[in-house]
Amino acid sequence: MVQSKEEQQEFLRQLGEYIVLLRKQQQLKQIDLADLLDMDVRVLRRIEKGETNIQILLVFQLAKVLNVQPESFITLSKD
Repeated sequence: MVQSKEEQQEFLRQLGEYIVLLRKQQQLKQIDLADLLDMDVRVLRRIEKGETNIQILLVFQLAKVLNVQPESFITLSKD
């Protein structure tokens, strides 16, 4: 199903919040997570704010670093 632009933006916002939650659970600062992902901290900030979409390979990197299943980034599962 094709989502509206507003629904896509809302999902990205929720995804960013989920990444922040996981990062904080791992007691990582933004700079620490950015270093582990080999990315500029400014890019991570934009992702966490829901301002940018992420590539599928980043989903797998995030899952490994944050110790969750990649699927959780689709379902935004907080389990």
